[in-house]
Amino acid sequence: MYRFKPKNIERIISALSYLTVGWIGLIYFIILYFAKKQTTYFLRYNVFQSIFISLLYFVLSMAFGLIANLLLHIPYINYLVSQILFFFNKPVLQIALLNDSFSVIQVLTIGFVLYLAIMAIMGKYPRIYKISSIIDRSAR
Repeated sequence: MYRFKPKNIERIISALSYLTVGWIGLIYFIILYFAKKQTTYFLRYNVFQSIFISLLYFVLSMAFGLIANLLLHIPYINYLVSQILFFFNKPVLQIALLNDSFSVIQVLTIGFVLYLAIMAIMGKYPRIYKISSIIDRSAR
């Protein structure tokens, strides 16, 4: 996309921004603001995308939770909704070292965030359908 190679600190901050739902990137932006230094497009793109994805995940999970709670009160539909919720929240991955188990939704979310962080640490722009075009316009 863009032809410059990002610095190592920008790669690390971008990856950590995905892993901390945007907080590290936001703190780094504040530090750069007080140091009166410019941010690069690579850093802005990744930090904005991490914050946007975090907010989108929060809004979607709240909306799905509200819809599921409403549907659980409707007779005959509540059985189907409870089966779907059970399927997505059933533990599928157990890690003995952590003494914890993860559901389908957690495994998919962790995998997605790791993909974004790995692409950022490699110095590439992680592209996500429809979301990246919004971030491209706002990061410029």
